[in-house]
Amino acid sequence: MGITEAKHYIQELHKRQENPYLWPDFLTGLPDKGAIIRNLDTVYPNLGRYSIAYVRIGNIHPYLVKYGPDRHADIIQWAAAILKTTCDKCSKCFVGTMSTHDFVITCQTKGMAGHLKEAGRIFRKKIETFYSKEDLATKTTLSFHRDGKKVNIGLIGLKAVIADGRLGIKKSHLLQEMGKVCESIETSDEDIVKMSGLISSEG
Repeated sequence: MGITEAKHYIQELHKRQENPYLWPDFLTGLPDKGAIIRNLDTVYPNLGRYSIAYVRIGNIHPYLVKYGPDRHADIIQWAAAILKTTCDKCSKCFVGTMSTHDFVITCQTKGMAGHLKEAGRIFRKKIETFYSKEDLATKTTLSFHRDGKKVNIGLIGLKAVIADGRLGIKKSHLLQEMGKVCESIETSDEDIVKMSGLISSEG
């Protein structure tokens, strides 16, 4: 069901892309950074009841090194479509694109984790079609030795950091800090982490 909804979203997106002025972000059809910042004005004072998730397409760069850029746009559009159609089931959800591989979701806290888990599951199912059987079997995109140790880089997946309470972080710095945390878990086995008390910011 999730793949069908996301496929329909992409089909409609391609139709609308004929007129790029209809969409803030041409590639994904999602609201852009400006809309995200405006949305934070409402959500940030209500953290706890609402949550903010910073979502990244993890391990995409190793994929591009190995397989080339031909399906780069497809991967981004599938991630956007799956995040959007998953969150569309909730009237309180907002999904925007922060940068090429990064997205921001705001939603009531009680529904956020469920949306992210469902989106991650559907995305994994779709992304498997972008890999060779050998890479799927080993769940590895690239493998190499560094400082005498073997390093395996896994498959593309959605990585998310959730802020669902007071953090002592100024609103203007929040997304930047969430992006840093998201980057730190990109090669880990963790797909979703909560951000709590990581920074105390004055200015």
